[in-house]
Amino acid sequence: MSIRIPASLRLTVPLILLVFAATLSAFNFVYHVPRAEHAAEEESRKRLAQEMSRLQSTLEYLLLKGDEAIAQREIAVLAHNHDYLVVVLTDDRHAVIAATRRAWLGRQVTDVLPQFDLDQAAGAIRERRARVTHDAADSALLGYAGILMGSEREELRPSRAGSLFLAYDLKRSTSEARARVLQQSLYWAGWVIALALAMWLAFHFLLTRRTAQLVRAAEQLAAGNLAARSNLSGRDELGRLGRAFDAMAVEVSETQTRLRHDIAERARVQQALENSEEQYRSMFNASIDGLALWNAAAEMVDANPALWKIYGYSEAEHLASPLSKFVGPSYHPDLLRSIAAGEPLHVELTDLRKDGSTLEVEVHGIPMQYQGKPHVLMITRDVTEKKRSAEELARHRETLHQREKLAALGSLLAGVAHELNNPLSVVVARAVMLEEQGDSTTQAAAAKIRTAAERCARIVRTFLAMARQQRPERGPVAINEVVSAALDITGYAVRTSGIDVALDLADNLPAVFADTDQLHQVFLNLIINAQQALQDQPGPRRIRLTSRYDTTSDMIRITVADNGPGIPADLRARVFEPYFTTKPVGIGTGVGLAVSLGIVEAHGGTLTVDCPVEGGAEFSITLPVGSAETAGAARPPPVQATPGQRAILVVDDEPDIRETLAEILTDARHRVVTVSSGREALARIAAEHYDVILTDVRMPDLDGRALYREVERRWPEQAKRVAFVTGDTLTDALREFAAACGCPVIEKPFLPGDVRDVVAALTALSSSPAPEPPRHPAP
Repeated sequence: MSIRIPASLRLTVPLILLVFAATLSAFNFVYHVPRAEHAAEEESRKRLAQEMSRLQSTLEYLLLKGDEAIAQREIAVLAHNHDYLVVVLTDDRHAVIAATRRAWLGRQVTDVLPQFDLDQAAGAIRERRARVTHDAADSALLGYAGILMGSEREELRPSRAGSLFLAYDLKRSTSEARARVLQQSLYWAGWVIALALAMWLAFHFLLTRRTAQLVRAAEQLAAGNLAARSNLSGRDELGRLGRAFDAMAVEVSETQTRLRHDIAERARVQQALENSEEQYRSMFNASIDGLALWNAAAEMVDANPALWKIYGYSEAEHLASPLSKFVGPSYHPDLLRSIAAGEPLHVELTDLRKDGSTLEVEVHGIPMQYQGKPHVLMITRDVTEKKRSAEELARHRETLHQREKLAALGSLLAGVAHELNNPLSVVVARAVMLEEQGDSTTQAAAAKIRTAAERCARIVRTFLAMARQQRPERGPVAINEVVSAALDITGYAVRTSGIDVALDLADNLPAVFADTDQLHQVFLNLIINAQQALQDQPGPRRIRLTSRYDTTSDMIRITVADNGPGIPADLRARVFEPYFTTKPVGIGTGVGLAVSLGIVEAHGGTLTVDCPVEGGAEFSITLPVGSAETAGAARPPPVQATPGQRAILVVDDEPDIRETLAEILTDARHRVVTVSSGREALARIAAEHYDVILTDVRMPDLDGRALYREVERRWPEQAKRVAFVTGDTLTDALREFAAACGCPVIEKPFLPGDVRDVVAALTALSSSPAPEPPRHPAP
């Protein structure tokens, strides 16, 4: 802690004198007090020694005479002397026989005087000489003396000796000595102070007062009062100093006036610069775009927080790190060219953030002069999300375009399928009937016709399944048949591309519980991808399809492999991402593999990709085998028809279909009636009972669904015997309608056996014919 001395001489001089007086008094007190205390202690020690010698002689005389009471009174008298704190006389057994306090009589000396040392007393008795010591606190003198008390009965010389203990008050004498020294010190201090005051008065009038006048003038001048003067007179040093000060004050006043004008002008200019700098800094830091100022050496001079944030730095790193620690941007060559040419710069590039991730940026460079040197202000904008959104929007548009094309294709296929299925039904059914009835040559020719027609029908059904996008319906599925159907669709494109297809399909594969259309879409995507990957590759070009059953895991594995360029290792993990594609714009949308992966995983399987060492890509699909309970529930047992002839009504606007159905059922020994419209069918049903009614769905005038509703309204029992025959499977409307009314559906093209099975199932509903409907004309 520092001591602050007053700055004024009026206070400093007397303070110094007072401190001198106080120091002198304190020194006198500190020096003489120990000496006075020591002298007082020596004086007390002499008095105590004399008193102990007197008491020793007196008490020995009294005790040897046997006047113990007088000895006790001699000691009791000392209680009135305040210099003695304690006086105790003990016998040879250390019991108190006389004391300044009567309560101690008869007690052991160790109980009443613990501060006394019995060994000291024993030494005093042996030496027959008094001893004086200090107590533990140095506040009293302790005296020890041996006292002869007499002898035993038969002894001639005194042998009994007691002890005399005295405690003499030392504090009283030392306090008196200290008080005398203090009184003497104060006396001299008073004289010193008086002398100091006298000296201060003389110093004040001769020096301090005039000095204070000069100081006040200097302080006023320093405070801005340019008219302040000391006005000191005299020919001594202070007078000359005052006149020199007044001359200096005049010069300062003139100089100060000129400086004020200069400073005011500079302040105005500085304030304008500060305002401009503040505005620049506010706009620079508030910009949402990254701003950086570069010099001609391609060194970053300044950067705003937005640029640090764009390149992946936190606010704390921006505040703590110097610009030299900034990583990026990576467009220094363009920057240098812009500075050298003095032309604006505009680039779009891919840069790296601090963590190494990619960053799409748009950079504008503006040449400018900063501090008289050429610089470039770079405006950086993060367009990563903008580009990603644009790419995703383009993908969505492409996907929407594909869906619109698929919807248009579906509408077209609906009409084409209906027109194709009718003649295909006749061809397939007639071919089967020729196989069943003709000779061996006819049967062989009919088999070839049936195989070709069934292939056409399968292709039509596959196209319809792709186009209608119906809700998944799972059931027992033969994987090899789905793979073959996918090859039928893509066969022409694969063959014309010069690609060899190798099929290695295991026999007797168990069925999987799945949706046929969805699995067909998966295999179609994989085959088309393989074909496109081989399109620009040199020959030979091969696609290999294999299927195997793993009994250990109860899984079926299907592999689609090609010997194309393969997939780079860094892209294999992304091929299943939605909208990710390596194909040119317009060739692919990047959704095929993502959709395929979702379909396979929804069926409890896996879809993986691998690139063998020998080259190419290999996609592997694993699917769990369907349970026996599921397969049994999906395939109801065939119903055996009851023997006997049944009456069957066939309703179709196509004559060939009517004739073919009639011939199939007539060969099965049924009575068949055919009509060409729904209204004609109502008239027939009103006139005659039929065990089975087979009706086409799409017919002019009154279609199959309207016919069913009318039959259900008039003859509810007859409605249970209706089956629909249709070649239109594009939408789910018919399936939902048939499921709601419980009617079976025969899809065109049909096989004779399928028709007979449906008829057998309907005729088995009752073992006897239903009662005839009431006879009334059709409406």
